[in-house]
Amino acid sequence: MVQLYLRQHPQRDLLEQELQQRFFPALDSPCQLCQFVLTLSSTSRTAEYQAMQQLAQQHGKDLEPHEQDCNLQLGGSWLRWERHNEFSTYTFIRSGAAPSLFCDPQDLVPDNEWFSSLPGQLFRVVQLSIVQPAQLATQDPTELFVSEHLISSMVFNGKARIWTDFRKHNEGAGRMLVLDNGLSRSALGALVQQLFDLGNYRKLALLAWPYCKQALHQLPQQEQQLAVITSRIEQKQGNDEQLLDELIQLAAQTEHQISENSSRLQASHAYYQLTLDRLKSLDEQPVEGLMSLQHFTERRLTPAWRTAQSILRRQQQLAERLGRSTELLRTQINLKLAWQNQTLLSSMDKRAHLQLKLQSAVERLSVVAISYYSLQLLTKAQQAIVHWIPQWPAKTIESISIPLVVAMVLWYFWHLRKKLAQH
Repeated sequence: MVQLYLRQHPQRDLLEQELQQRFFPALDSPCQLCQFVLTLSSTSRTAEYQAMQQLAQQHGKDLEPHEQDCNLQLGGSWLRWERHNEFSTYTFIRSGAAPSLFCDPQDLVPDNEWFSSLPGQLFRVVQLSIVQPAQLATQDPTELFVSEHLISSMVFNGKARIWTDFRKHNEGAGRMLVLDNGLSRSALGALVQQLFDLGNYRKLALLAWPYCKQALHQLPQQEQQLAVITSRIEQKQGNDEQLLDELIQLAAQTEHQISENSSRLQASHAYYQLTLDRLKSLDEQPVEGLMSLQHFTERRLTPAWRTAQSILRRQQQLAERLGRSTELLRTQINLKLAWQNQTLLSSMDKRAHLQLKLQSAVERLSVVAISYYSLQLLTKAQQAIVHWIPQWPAKTIESISIPLVVAMVLWYFWHLRKKLAQH
């Protein structure tokens, strides 16, 4: 075993602990539960862990830093704590039959001062009562809910029935009632967890709705603005630089909105899928004449989810259209610049040709001028020589020097052009 231990994967124990987390404890029927859902930022997680560690130590338990959930016995009740990505749940559980199926949620919190000190914002509060058939002999469950919004169905292969209305009642919490028709303790705990998750994920999926309302107001304006700019590009109206500046500004606005909304809209999609998964796991059977959880979800949540997905697609399509329009305008600008450069090069070529002709003319004049002055110098030199040497053949040398000087000057210019051409 020592050798096997030395070869074990470094993540083995951590992953096994992760697989064992978020299992709701087994429950006895009857009992009463109240769950508080608090949304937290990443900066509040340390304060939350410290508060939970303090409470756990008061009741003889230590929390590990990586723990995502725990069960604490608080006198005559239990606390079930679970930490998720952007929220945490605090579920207080009291076993036994209660005088009232639904009460003030604070009555189920053993330490109100400690609970009030927790970081985060209260997102959802729901009470869930589990009863046995005998307890409903004198109580009509429908009287506990708003009749216009009453939801009821059989779940877990007909071994339990639920009632709810997804409404906040006078005590400041939602209500759920579960009739236990013979579920085991572990199955009852799993049912409660599925029902809590279903309500939480359903409401979390709706967090994207304010972003949707804002986007539904802005997207038509941006699409219309892009259509106007594209029409101006097609009809060649306005300055290209100004059009490009307007496109860049509109693209920046769109990307800013996408960066703000996309994470929330994508999270909404994930929560919607989790809601559907919880619905499927309930194995729901509708009750005639009453709305089911499946029907409520399709009627209220699915349209909101489809709106969010539609906005995501429209934003992405707008960004793609902006990219194509910007590329089209830049191509148009590049073509104009290429035409201007071609015209400039043609003008420079003509100017260079003229300069070459002028240089050739100057060069010919230079040959004449240099030859003339060279001959003048040679004549002066011969006059000086004749003064000292009368028999000097001045006329013969003068007749020979004229073609010779011209030839030397021409050779010099030819050699100079050749040398410049090599460089």
